[in-house]
Amino acid sequence: MAHCSYFYRIATFLNTHPEKLPLFFEKQDSLEVFAYIFGMLKRDVRALAVKIACRLIIKIAKQIADTGYRSGQLKLVRGFTDGAEIELDQSLAKYTEAPERGILENLVSYSRQREKKAFVMMFDHSYSMKGLKIVLAAITAASIAQHFKRDYAVLAFCNRVSVLKAIDEKTGPEEILERLFALELSGDTDVRAVLEVGLKHVDKFERKMGLILTDGAWNRGGDPLEVAVRFDKLNVIGFPPAKKEKIRRLSLRGKGNFSFIEDESEIAGAILRCLN
Repeated sequence: MAHCSYFYRIATFLNTHPEKLPLFFEKQDSLEVFAYIFGMLKRDVRALAVKIACRLIIKIAKQIADTGYRSGQLKLVRGFTDGAEIELDQSLAKYTEAPERGILENLVSYSRQREKKAFVMMFDHSYSMKGLKIVLAAITAASIAQHFKRDYAVLAFCNRVSVLKAIDEKTGPEEILERLFALELSGDTDVRAVLEVGLKHVDKFERKMGLILTDGAWNRGGDPLEVAVRFDKLNVIGFPPAKKEKIRRLSLRGKGNFSFIEDESEIAGAILRCLN
């Protein structure tokens, strides 16, 4: 009860002194407090608070994400192209076998083959995902935006699915976060539905990667495990009070990583495991 009184006092102060919001967000625990007072803020004050919070979240996300890094498999190819690495031993062997073809014709090099892959983040916004868990979802969404740059989608789900960013939509992380904070928490948890929508977004790509964030097991819709297997890699980040072993089954079927977050300090490591 004392905790609620503390947050209420802060919200009341900011509602009457919105000019203090920049100073409020300089404090170390500002995002945690913001998560709890979000619903207590007046609409205009909340809108300003969201803009400042989004900038702070993006700053944190940049520190987490390996920005601009896009992996690919190395393959041996004949000849040489820009950015390739010459494989000296095999090039010499081929030259020895057929010197009349010349040096360039006998070159063998490693070329990085870019995989056409896409990533879809799907986060639970049922009523139980209130407070700090929504801020952690926002940090995750921003980290994905910073890492992938393009070819990623962000979906929110409860008993229905909301598209915060379509796979081919050119939208910056700040706009995605503002859409996230504009969502109303409601409904049950239909994991199968969001997995099916997520697959539609990444269907045209060679490698289909996904991430589910949830604090509860599915209680609506069909069995999501049948859909999870259609991802090349489906990661799961779970929060209490979810039953850990039940939601872990999603990542096992989806050949992905599983993290269960009981302390907010664990979110950075969980995100990094999903990006690699």
